[in-house]
Amino acid sequence: MTDITDEICKDDTFIFEDMEIDPNEQLSQHQEDGGSQQLLHGHELANDPQSQDEHKLERIPYVGMEFPDEEEAFRFYLDYAKSRGFGIRRGHIYRSSKSQLITCRHFVCDKEGSKCMKDKRQLEKTVHRRRDTRTNCQARMVVSKMKSGLWTIKTFGDAHNHDLLTSPSKVLKIRSHRHISDTCRSLMEALHKSRVGPSQMSRILNETLSNTGSAQITREDCSNHLRAVRSNNIGQECMAIVKFFKEKKLNDDFFFFDMDLDEFGQTRSVFWADGRCIMAYSEFGDVVVFDTTYQTNRFCFPFAPFVGVNHHKQSILFGCALIADEKEESFLWVFQTWMKCMLGKHPQTIITDQDLAMGKAIAKVFPNSGHRLCSWHIGRNSMKYLVDLKNKEGFMGDYNNWLHRSASIEAFESKWGELKATYNIDDKHWLSKMYEIRHKWVFLYWQNIFTAGMTSTQRSESINSFFDGFVNSQTPLDEFVMQYDKALCARRNDEENEDFKTLNSMPNFHTGHPIERHAGEVYTRAVFNIFQAELRESDSMLAERIRDGTDHGKYKVCNHIVVFRRDGIEDGEPIATCSCKN
Repeated sequence: MTDITDEICKDDTFIFEDMEIDPNEQLSQHQEDGGSQQLLHGHELANDPQSQDEHKLERIPYVGMEFPDEEEAFRFYLDYAKSRGFGIRRGHIYRSSKSQLITCRHFVCDKEGSKCMKDKRQLEKTVHRRRDTRTNCQARMVVSKMKSGLWTIKTFGDAHNHDLLTSPSKVLKIRSHRHISDTCRSLMEALHKSRVGPSQMSRILNETLSNTGSAQITREDCSNHLRAVRSNNIGQECMAIVKFFKEKKLNDDFFFFDMDLDEFGQTRSVFWADGRCIMAYSEFGDVVVFDTTYQTNRFCFPFAPFVGVNHHKQSILFGCALIADEKEESFLWVFQTWMKCMLGKHPQTIITDQDLAMGKAIAKVFPNSGHRLCSWHIGRNSMKYLVDLKNKEGFMGDYNNWLHRSASIEAFESKWGELKATYNIDDKHWLSKMYEIRHKWVFLYWQNIFTAGMTSTQRSESINSFFDGFVNSQTPLDEFVMQYDKALCARRNDEENEDFKTLNSMPNFHTGHPIERHAGEVYTRAVFNIFQAELRESDSMLAERIRDGTDHGKYKVCNHIVVFRRDGIEDGEPIATCSCKN
């Protein structure tokens, strides 16, 4: 390439003083002598005066051909390449060292260059390479800017080292010739708003545009265009979210929202909660489930709701967030913002999945709250990580006895040593690591901690499934927030219906016991039905009085001990506790 560049720069009609290659736009350099010879051969042919008129008639590039600007030269070469059956792309450029303006541009065959072989194989990793598409083709057109402001072809090489396509339909599949018209782009966006997926969208577009002679639209074309539109619209959608939140605040004085921005001013996370969410948390916020496994927007921001359970045993929301990623700093921002919204009231218990970054953030923001891991996720992981131990005879029986039938924490920890020694469980095994955080998931450590009957993140997942009818993976951010509001209204309508049914009906009593009537007066329908079922089951249980010389009333019921204590209460009902801890 050095001899070609020197030849170009010798002509006084060009403004090539002290040109430098732009590192940002430079592609591969061609240093092989064969490529230079091909270019020079094409240069000599194109310089033949007798052939210039023929080139003009056939619309073939020739040295000295002029264009008003660089873009016009590119479009001309693109049309020529399309007629010949090859693709092109922009190659490296030269700039003036004084003005930094582009003074020379290379347009090259799309098979120019070769694949870089420096990859993960150097680290002794297995790499499955894609098929090669580059052949180090030297065909190109070099245009330079003259003092007059026009661009002229300085070098033209038309010798390819690969076969050219002859089928027009195949030529249209080359990337540089896959032009999608503005009309087609508009149709894509309109179909997307109507919830049409990329596959169906491509079929509709190809049927609609079948007589225009344009290239077939593929599913990838639709996905790529919509992805570009999304990336360009994220700022607009965030502005629409802020506008929507401000309108909500006009009608709800307690409405709260906040946004986390990155260093470039782009949205990373957003949190919001209305007045009813805040009120619900003040009444039912002892136990909170937090989960980020649901992605319901086209930017793939995880949807992170704070979920609890109300007096109807229904899942309710205490606010929610859309977060950019699942890193510790993102969780810290969400938890701190939620606490600011809830006036600093910490939950007694927070239930999550086993996410390390989330756990670190919870320890910092909720140091006095109990952090319980989802039992369902742990059960699923145990099926995956205990395969090696399950094959050992007697392990599953010993494992279940240790995990579910240990009478106390002391017995549980003692049996772990026996289990570990018997089955040679090393410290790096998944079960050993889970034992280190046993206080977060083993039932014995949670016997005296209120969890509202929740041991997993299924409450959060039930909320997620409820939103499925309102949003999907292609929902824009601004529309997601609005659809969320509609879904929340529908959810609260279910709560109001249950309130009405409880207030507008009387329970049916199955016994004459005063405690059943009292429960019917203070409990909602759902809770009373649970209480009544347990009361009926208690009829078959015998209570045996245990006299141990204390003032407490102590009874043996099945295999459990029930104790009635007054503990300084002179008037009123004694406090009852059971060894089952329920």
